[in-house]
Amino acid sequence: MNRSPWFLLVISLRLSHLTVHIACALAVALVYPALGPAAQGRFMCWWSQGLLRLLKVRHHVCGQPAAARAPACLLVANHVSWLDIFAITASSPARFVAKSEVSGWPLVGWVVQRAGTLFIRRAVRGDTVHVNERMAGLLQQGSVVAVFAQGTSATPEKPVHFHAPLLQSAVAAGARVQPVAIFYHDQQGQRHDAAAFVDDITLLQSLWKIVCCPGIQVTVTYLPPIDSSGQDRRALAQMTQCAVNTALARHLQA
Repeated sequence: MNRSPWFLLVISLRLSHLTVHIACALAVALVYPALGPAAQGRFMCWWSQGLLRLLKVRHHVCGQPAAARAPACLLVANHVSWLDIFAITASSPARFVAKSEVSGWPLVGWVVQRAGTLFIRRAVRGDTVHVNERMAGLLQQGSVVAVFAQGTSATPEKPVHFHAPLLQSAVAAGARVQPVAIFYHDQQGQRHDAAAFVDDITLLQSLWKIVCCPGIQVTVTYLPPIDSSGQDRRALAQMTQCAVNTALARHLQA
């Protein structure tokens, strides 16, 4: 596809600004673990908001993060894009659980490790138990932890299905579980798939696609939290799944 010189100049400037923003994250990552929780949260919000702004992704929030009222909460969200992490942390700083492959991504892997991301090796039997123990410990300390319970990214044309194992951490810690619905759309509210990180697309290909496609908007909907007391992980997965699917259906029907 031919691009005009003006278009290429604009994209080059945006990529230059993005490079500076990433360099800032690399610099702060050196000292990030030594910062207090409040300073970490402020930086995470600021950097995530800045990233979305530089990518021309307009960010909307519906509802209220449960952690705004009290700490110790497990956020359970659908998964569409690598941008999901920043769409959430722009309004609710959290420790994420990610597949171990992310730790090997150039630069990004190192930064997210420094930010305290928990990595799960899906091919290793029993690793889920270990990660659940670490998640429960964080929740008991009053942290906010986030997990994409689908297990993989997908566009929301079909109802999402949440896997139950990682929700055991909330049961063990007696923490609240808050369903989170993430929906990418255009200015008219219609579904927009340019940010979708699916199939065999690489991170750089996805980034280029997003940069070349202004007008992406994302709405993060924080749904009413669920008390995990007296629940088991399968029941929690069903309840969070139902809440997220209902919210996504409203967006798709708009």
